[in-house]
Amino acid sequence: MKLKLPTIRNPLFAIALGAVAFAAFAQTPASASDDKAPEWSDSDTDRDGFLSRDELIPFPGVLKKFEQIDTDGDNKISEQEYRDWRESKKH
Repeated sequence: MKLKLPTIRNPLFAIALGAVAFAAFAQTPASASDDKAPEWSDSDTDRDGFLSRDELIPFPGVLKKFEQIDTDGDNKISEQEYRDWRESKKH
């Protein structure tokens, strides 16, 4: 059985349809990337047991809250500090 699709005869309609489809898939809300939180094992790239500012660059929402998460002020985030912060976001 052969599926017969409708033919788009107007080239401007085809271009407009393609542009709308592209725009729909290309847009990601800013808040989605800002709220994205890294998994510890993937983010601690130098495997020193801490997250640095450099390691959080792909996660701008978390990086903005670096001082809030770094509760002991040692300019690095321990796994416990990170866990506590993630837990506080759930409530």
